[in-house]
Amino acid sequence: MPADARSTIVVGIVAWIATVAVGASWQLATRFGVTTHLSPIDLALLRYLIPAVALTPVLVRKGILPRSPRPWILALIVAGGGLPFGLLGMAGAQFAPVSHMGALLPGSMPVFVALLSALFLGERFGWARLLGLGVILLGVGCIVGDALSGFGANRSVILGDALFLSAGLLWAVYTVAYRKSGIDPWHGAALICFWSAVLVAPVWTLAPETGLRDAPTADIALQIAAQGFLAGLLGLAAYGAAIQRLGAAVAAVSGAVVPGLTALGGFILLDEPLSASAGLGVALVAIGLWAFAGAPGSRRVFT
Repeated sequence: MPADARSTIVVGIVAWIATVAVGASWQLATRFGVTTHLSPIDLALLRYLIPAVALTPVLVRKGILPRSPRPWILALIVAGGGLPFGLLGMAGAQFAPVSHMGALLPGSMPVFVALLSALFLGERFGWARLLGLGVILLGVGCIVGDALSGFGANRSVILGDALFLSAGLLWAVYTVAYRKSGIDPWHGAALICFWSAVLVAPVWTLAPETGLRDAPTADIALQIAAQGFLAGLLGLAAYGAAIQRLGAAVAAVSGAVVPGLTALGGFILLDEPLSASAGLGVALVAIGLWAFAGAPGSRRVFT
């Protein structure tokens, strides 16, 4: 194998590992933050303001209101990939265990993307990808069933799961809208973070419950690293590098590793129990994501 090709693969693998680590770390940090001293609006402020400042040079070059796409598509991109999505996911983490977050957020996304792509983009799916979606749905059913009976059989866990699924739907809207937009990845990220920061700043200022002013310095530093730098910048760059070096389908399989890693992290670091039903659901979601991302034609879904 030529040295250049070997270097490309090595860089891609490192980026893939970083993508998985960032995804799981962000979910664990979010669950820790909203169950200790901080609120979802606090985390959202850090999640979007820091990348917005860091990506200012992109906006200076390309603008905050691009001529293309149409304004309503830009609005869908910001809503689906920005503040509304982030707040739903972070709010869900207040109520449901992180194992549910790790499975339902990435697990519901391809299901909703497939439905929206079929309805609005006319895409059709082969049996392998349909099988993957079926396994994901089975896993989601196990997790939701776990919330209805068994571990955490209460309204708060069910509410958290519903918020995760709603966030997954918004991300699917973002995915489909972004594919029609023609915006390059860095400009898209800059637009999402800028407009989300513009929206979240006044909401945070007026929010009656915020812990950012009184939280321990160590907790704030953790969330700045996890929300602003890891999820907001490093995760984006790592995922982009993995797509570039390994291909979209291989990069997308990173989502199949995150549910199990997040559940394990929740068990070890947050002392959260994992029932047999939830564990089975996490495993099924991971298998379904792997099957869906690796199926023929999956590149179109994830690009």
